[in-house]
Parts: sequence; structure tokens; C-alpha cells
Amino acid sequence: MSTVRKLASQTVLYGFTYFAGRLLSFMLTPFYTRIFAPSEYGTISIIYSLIPFLTVIYSYGMETGYFYFSNKEKDDSKVAGTGFLSLIYSSILLSVILMLCSPWLASLVDTRARIDYIIYIAMILAFDNIAVLPFAYLRRHEKSIRFAVLKTMNIVLNLFFNFFFLVFCPYLLEHSGTGTVYNLVSHIYQPGDGVKYVVLSNVISSFIMLVLLLPEIRKIELQWNKEIWQRMLKYSWPLLILGFAGVINETFDRALLKLRLPGSNEYKLSQIGIYSACYKISIFMTLAIQSFRYAAEPFFFKQMRESNSRDVYATVLKYFSFITSLIFLGVLLYLPLAMRIIGKDFRSAEDIVPILLMANLFLGLFLYLSQWYKQTEKVLYGAYVSIGGAVITLIINFIFIPKYGYMASAWATLAAYSSMAIVSGILGQKHFPVNYPVVRIAFYIWFAVTLYVVSRLAMDSMFDGQWSIGVYFLNTIFGLIYITVFISLERPSMLLGLPVVRKFKRSHAN
Repeated sequence: MSTVRKLASQTVLYGFTYFAGRLLSFMLTPFYTRIFAPSEYGTISIIYSLIPFLTVIYSYGMETGYFYFSNKEKDDSKVAGTGFLSLIYSSILLSVILMLCSPWLASLVDTRARIDYIIYIAMILAFDNIAVLPFAYLRRHEKSIRFAVLKTMNIVLNLFFNFFFLVFCPYLLEHSGTGTVYNLVSHIYQPGDGVKYVVLSNVISSFIMLVLLLPEIRKIELQWNKEIWQRMLKYSWPLLILGFAGVINETFDRALLKLRLPGSNEYKLSQIGIYSACYKISIFMTLAIQSFRYAAEPFFFKQMRESNSRDVYATVLKYFSFITSLIFLGVLLYLPLAMRIIGKDFRSAEDIVPILLMANLFLGLFLYLSQWYKQTEKVLYGAYVSIGGAVITLIINFIFIPKYGYMASAWATLAAYSSMAIVSGILGQKHFPVNYPVVRIAFYIWFAVTLYVVSRLAMDSMFDGQWSIGVYFLNTIFGLIYITVFISLERPSMLLGLPVVRKFKRSHAN
């Protein structure tokens, strides 16, 4: 339990600062959905769907390779230096290629996309991926506070420049007359192209973040070791396949919506914008998963040499399942409040939120259960599982989007992530058996879904399907019931992990 508490404390620290940062970033969603039309927001969504796809190529699993080999090699500096130089060279090369291909990519992405958008994206990718190893270095050496502060600053900077370009500059142009201020602002801002300044804000914030990472970069010895580099590539290249499949599952539905939806280009972009905005409501689940991942990945690589590591994995998954199920239930019990985050014109896709929350819960389980193949050097298994999920995503979207629209995309996401979690768990038990409390985990997920269904039935029968104070009061009771059941089931095991109880047991044993 002490090991679990250590992971929990790291997760809480990452989680608090990551949540604060993401909350600031999430402010961009109500901001964008109030100043942009759905079609414009759809254009932004399509442009930004490129970044995760290209990030997989840029990073090629080097971060995970660094965590793995830094725990195997006696000299951590060689691993860090080799990985960092590899990412610098490859990021510069790939960004140059991307810039040269920008005319073709601009026409491929969207009719509204311009060459300068692609150039900006190339710059973002270069800056962000050169920063990958310095950030991984901080996580490896448990500098969680520094890591979290820098990540939060990156988001704050992006938020600041968005407001600077999209609010402050237009205000100055409108109210400063034709004097010096007007001339100065007009040189850095031209009205009518808000999408450009969304991407440019990201470029500036990513560059500043790289500058702020200079103290960490100086600590990494820039030494090249060909043997280590080859071993890192051999270990990491299947993660490239896994990453591609993951991006298809996460973002490719936007491209398929544009391809398969009937109607005009304006209508398609509007539907993509509405879908993307409602997808953001599942950010509460994403926050928990990402915060846990930041703490868990280096933790698990360090833990794998311990004799009780598999017991720790089983215990952590049980608590992880409860937390994610509680988030699923909590968001849905107060869904109208969560939906207020986005503009009124974007709330018509509310029905996809429960589906996407559950999909992301299964994604969290998959990411947790996928640790086994990273620790046993069977990374290809993870690639195969992710490819299977990507195939499910593509098939369901391609067949059902013309009839069901973005609802098909939501169900495809759930089908892909749930199947990936189940298959990864089955394979893990074959190659890296862990005695997971499967019944308890399944119960927490089932109980959360059941309480949500009961709450909806109660609202329909007692309140005519209308949200009111009475509904919120009843849903609060449902939430407290869920927490109470968890405490009653887990309290004995949690108490046994307390230091005073362990000391008492040892003294009586002697």
C-alpha cells in the first residue's frame, strides 16, 4: 500500500497541475464556440487533427524507449543524450519536408486551409518534439513539480496569445483611431482570419516553452551512442504503428465525417465542429487518464524489478477503475452544467457524451493494461491490438456515417476502445499474468452505468424528463451511494495498508 500511496501522490500532483493547466486550455472551447461559427471551428478541428497524426512520426516512440533503457542501463546520460539528439535531427528534417509539401497538404486537408497553416504546424511539431526528451527527463527523475509548472505555463501562454490576437488586437483596431497604436497593431494582426491566429498562438507558446526548458537541456549530455540508438529504435518502432492506430481511433473520425457525410461542405464542417465541441466534455475523463499516465509510466518501469510489482499493478487498477467510473457517473449526473462549457449552437450532440465518456474509460483501461508489453519487450502485441481497434473505427465510421452522422463516430470510438481493452487484458494474462480483481473492477463500472440509467428513468418518471433542482438533489444522492459502496468494500484493505496497522501486525507477529 505504501507503493500505491506513492503512485497516488505523484498522480495527484501531476493531476492537480495538469488539471489546472487543462482547465485554462479548456477555456478555449467556450471561447472558440462563441466567436467562431461551427464551420470555422470545424476547420480548426480538422487542422489540429493533423498534429497528433504527425506527432507519432516525429516522436517514433522515443519517449517510452528512453524510460525503458534508462532503467536498464547504468549510465542514464548516454540514453538521454542519444535520444535527445535523435529527436533534434529528425524533427528538423521532418519539418523541412513538411514545409516543402505544404501546398499539397493544404489542399488535401480542407478547402479553407492555406499553406501558412501547414508551415505553422511544422514549426509546432518541431518545437514540441524537441521538448519531448527534456520533459521525459523530468519525469524520469521525479521532478514532477517542475514538469507540471512548465506544462501549465505552456497552456497559459497559448491561452494568452489566443486572447491577445482574437480579442485584444481587434479591440485596439476598433478603438485606437488611426494613430501610432493602430499602425503598430495592424502590422501584427489582420482581421478576418481567426484560424491563422489560433495556430500562430500555438507556435509562439511552443517556442517559448522550448526556451524555458534550457536548464533541463543543459543537464542532458549531448553524446551519441550508436549501439544504444539502434536498441532504442528496435524497441520503439512498433510504438510507431501503435501510435498511428491510436491517432486513427482518436481523430480520424473527423476526416471520415468530412468524407462520408452527405450535404454541402459548410454543413459537413458544422457537424464536425459540433461533434468536436461535445467530444470536449469527455475531457474530465481524459484529465484523469493523462494525469495517471504521467505518473504511472516511469513508476511502472521502476517497479518492474520489485518482487511484489504484480500485486501493486492489480491494486492500482482496482482504484483506477473506481476513479474513472466515478468521473463517468459524476459528469452524467450533472450533464447540463457540463454542457454549459460549450456554446448553445454546439449542444445538439449531447447524446454522444455518455458514449464518449465510457469510450474514454475503456481507453484508460487499455493504456493501463498495455504496460505489460512495454515491460516484456513485446511491443508488437500492442501494435496489433491498436491496429485491430483502428480497423473497427474505420469500418463502423465508413459504413454508418452516411445514415447516422456523428453518432456513428461516437459508437465506433466505444467499440474500438472497449475491444482493445478486453483483448489487451486477455493477452496480458497469457504473457504477463497479474491477478487483477476482475469481478470488483467490472462491478464498479457496471454499478456506475446502472446508477446513471436509474437516474434518467427517475427523471423521466418524476420530473417529466426536465432537469431541475429536484433532479440534481436526487442525482447527488446517487453519487453519494456510489462512493459509500466503494468505501464499504475497500475500507478493510485500505486500513491494512496504513503504517500504524502494519507496525501493530509486526509487533504481534513477533
